Parts: sequence; C-alpha cells; structure tokens
Amino acid sequence: MPKVLLINAIDKSLVLAEQPPFPFPVLNMITVAALFPPEWEIEVIDEAIEAIHPEAQADLVGLSTLTLDASHAYGLADHFRRRKIPVLMGGMHPTVMPEEALQHADAVVVGEAEGIFERVLADFKEGRMQGVYRGERLPDLHRLPRPRYDLLRPKHRSILHSVQATRGCPHDCEFCSVRPFFGHQYRLRPVKEVVADLETSLVQARSRTVFFIDDNIGGRADFAKDLFRALIPLRIKWGSFASVAMTREKELMRLASESGCVALFIGFESLSQANLDALHKSWVRADQMRDYVNRFHDNGIIVEGAFIFGHDEDRKDIFRRTVDFIQETGIQVPVFGILTPYPATRLRARLEKEGRLLTEAKDWRRYDGSHVLFKPIHMTPEELEEGFLWARKYCAAPRTIFGRIFRAPKDHWLTALGLNFSMRGGRMRQIKERWPRSKGRLVRPGTW
Repeated sequence: MPKVLLINAIDKSLVLAEQPPFPFPVLNMITVAALFPPEWEIEVIDEAIEAIHPEAQADLVGLSTLTLDASHAYGLADHFRRRKIPVLMGGMHPTVMPEEALQHADAVVVGEAEGIFERVLADFKEGRMQGVYRGERLPDLHRLPRPRYDLLRPKHRSILHSVQATRGCPHDCEFCSVRPFFGHQYRLRPVKEVVADLETSLVQARSRTVFFIDDNIGGRADFAKDLFRALIPLRIKWGSFASVAMTREKELMRLASESGCVALFIGFESLSQANLDALHKSWVRADQMRDYVNRFHDNGIIVEGAFIFGHDEDRKDIFRRTVDFIQETGIQVPVFGILTPYPATRLRARLEKEGRLLTEAKDWRRYDGSHVLFKPIHMTPEELEEGFLWARKYCAAPRTIFGRIFRAPKDHWLTALGLNFSMRGGRMRQIKERWPRSKGRLVRPGTW
C-alpha cells in the first residue's frame, strides 16, 4: 500500500501577529486527500500544531504553502528529495510561482487539484511526473468528493471546524491574490452538498462552531440566502469572510443572523474613496462606511474590520483617522495590514513598472502584511511601518478594546472580547520584537 504524507507547511520561526485564536482544521489537505484512491495510506500533518519527524516515511510527499511560508516549504521539499522521496507541491504560492517551486519539487499542481489529480497520480505510478500540471478548465463544484474528515486526529480538532460553500470572488481588487488562484468565475457548490459536508464534520467536532473558508460567503445573494436558510435547522454558530455588499440586502442580513452568523471578516481597506477607486473597489463607498458597520451590528454580527495602510493617497494622518473611526463605530476586531505586493497581482505588476519595489520584496518571509516592501508616495517606508505598528498597539490596549466592545451587539460581548485578547498576545510580541526600529515614537500617539 503506497503512503502519502500531506503537509500544510507553516514556518513556525516567524513571529506573526494575526495568528487565529484557534487552529483551523486543514480543509485544504483533507480535500486533496479525498482525491486519492482507497489503496493509498494517507497521513495529514499540519505544522501549525505539530512538527514533522525528519525521518518520516512516505512514498510521496504533498506540500501546500502560502507565499509567507514558501521558503520554509522549499526547505522541507529539499529535505525529502534528498531522501529520494518524490515531492508534489501545490497551494497559493506554487500556483503563482510554478517554475520557482519546481526547482524544489518533482511536480507542481497549478490551481485547484480536481480535474487534474487523476493524471498526476497516474504519472507518479508510472514514475514519470511531468513537472507543472494545469487543469484545462476550472473544476465543476457539483458532486465533489467529500473531504476526508476521518483523517483529522484529535489534535487537529479545535472548537472550530471548516467547510467551503463557494470558490473565488466576484470582485477583482488590485491587491488580491484570490483570482490568480481560483480564476475569474465565482463558483457555487450545491447547498445540499455543503450541508452534507457540514453534518459529516459536526459528527467529529468538539463544538457546533463553524468557519466557512470562502473568500466571500455573500458574493451571490440568491445563493447565500438559500444556504443560510438551510443552516437554520442545524443550530450552529458560524463566521466567514464577506464584503460590505451584503449590507444592501436586508433579507440576506436577517438570514445570516438567523442562521447563526456570529462574526464576519470585512475588508474595508481604506477610508479614502480615491484609494478604493484605485483598488478597483469603487462599489465600496467611503461616505457610507459607518452605515455598513451599523447594519452588521443591527443584525447582531461582530465585525472583524480589515484596513490596509500604504495606499497612494495615504498620508501620515491616516493612522489616527483610521483608529478614531474604529473606536467611534465600535468595530469589535480591527485588523491592520501594510499593502503587500503578492506575486501575480496587478498591484505587484504596477509597482514593478513604476520601479517602487524594495529589495526586501525578494524575501517571501516578509509577506505577512506587516512589512513595507515598496516605496510609498507620501511618507517614507519607515514612517509607514511606524504608523502601522502604532495603530496596532493603540487598538490592542485594554482600554480601547473595552471601548469598542461596549458599542457592539450585547449578545456577543464575550465572544468579541475573547477574539481581541486571544490575538493581543501575538500582536504585542511582534511590536516588542520590532520596537528598536521605531525609535520610541510608538509611545507618543499624538504625533500621528
């Protein structure tokens, strides 16, 4: 019986501020595992919670990696190949940098594995893996094999478990890497199949708290309404990624709340309409930001609001204006990032053309959303980093956390409080690590 080791590669040496409070079950790996024939022995390793034994035995190693963890994943791949074990790489970074990944692997799967994986395994069996594999078309999401939830050991199961209802996003923001991976079509799974996956995972879960890993759970209002109606009898609590476009549909918001939606991660990105327009996000209106937040709160939904610093119209007052907006509107869980030129995005292509990428942009370990990798227009790279760290520190202070929480829906005060304090440790560790570079300015918020 051949054995495959499926590894979710995570570089644990990095000090990350935005670690989730609970580990997410590795849906990517158990989805790929479902594509293997029954004669294969499959072991799933999630480096977020467990280490790989250096002498682990396998006939094939599958590695999935994001850009941030790519250098670490390449080291793992090199290690197994030195031991004469073939390595197959996939995931976000190998998809957009396949030739780079192929320097460390025997084969690379570009994009989604369904539709191409049978050929990959046939070539492996014949000992003639072909290098880079690309599907001829985007996979049909009807009748997908059910993820192998049975492969999740107790250590993989947190109080959250993961399900996917859609792939892709209907929008095309300049900085986003979703479309380079999932293509230009927003695709939907049959609601009955999503519910069946959910019921299967609930049998093995420790709780009834679910995270939909979709990039935009409400991207098609008619589908989302059908999905939310189907979730109501399950009596779950759930969260996901979404956009402010959801707030335009009162029925959609009501159904989200009734189906158990507790929190949504919303990309506000900027308070400047000029910045939003430049990002190809003009459907978000800066003058309606407060209304968006209020509509989520009116439906009892926690807002995890993401703001990006470093846009071309950003000046040094953007940090203070953003945190003031967050505190005034009661966005319970603010998430800050520095504009990051991920590979294969239109943002990266533009910055390269303008000659604005820094030498640090060659180091994948800096792609965590907290490093400046390009030359801003209205401030120095150092000022951008300092302002970002100050905003993160300011909003991580206990007094500002409590100030936001009590402006939010009462039903979820404790949940919002837990989310803030569970992430506070990572944020403060990162600030402390980089404090010497701030030259003490972080302790004087009035300068921003």
